[in-house]
Amino acid sequence: MITAQLFTQPETSVTNYMAHTNTPTMRFNTEAQLVSLFEGIVGHKIDKNSSGLISELECGDGIADLALYELHKGWKNSLILGEIPPRWVYALRNLPYRKNFTTTDFISRTNVTRNTTLQMLNHYVELGFCVKKDKYDTWAKIKQPRPLVNRIIAVEAKLKHWQRALTQAVRYRDYANQSWVLLDEYSVRPAIKNIQQFKRLNIGLAALSTSGNITTYMLPQLLKPKSTLRFWQANSEIARRLISPL
Repeated sequence: MITAQLFTQPETSVTNYMAHTNTPTMRFNTEAQLVSLFEGIVGHKIDKNSSGLISELECGDGIADLALYELHKGWKNSLILGEIPPRWVYALRNLPYRKNFTTTDFISRTNVTRNTTLQMLNHYVELGFCVKKDKYDTWAKIKQPRPLVNRIIAVEAKLKHWQRALTQAVRYRDYANQSWVLLDEYSVRPAIKNIQQFKRLNIGLAALSTSGNITTYMLPQLLKPKSTLRFWQANSEIARRLISPL
């Protein structure tokens, strides 16, 4: 499990921890430095055969600095999701399986033009998910898309603006099973004083020191993503990155 590999159990008493811990003397100069060091730590700890990490994941809810993911068994069969624009993966998933549907049916589901609909349906056919029936304007889905990943962990990194990071992290829960705020250890104390907000929203809080030490202050529950649409969009984007890394 990715979280267990990176984030330890939080301090049993945050108040006691703050009273007996000095503020670090070194701090990060930029968020890029913070993210880069964390990314390096992640790269050494995760099993790259079953999990991975991408930067700047965008799924309609802002751009997460980092997203960790755990792959399904047989994930290579789902890489084809990367060949479908993210907004159209969920539309494919929602089509009736092994039942006929018309072009008009698809238009009513997606609220797009007929030309766009035909382009997308023909793309589904090219990828082997759908077939064009002999009956005029009739199609059928013959293969179900399957998720590439079974778990997504989103991370929003900030040097010190914890409120802004928390707001973004909450949005990432649309597609992520866990969402975290990662701060510079030098500036984490104001966030710790407001730990109840993180607990109420079930958002993780961790801090990274310039020496590479990760301290966990709030370990959130793993939950089902709030939006099935966003989850499928994230799967498509992750697949696209695996096919064509940035």
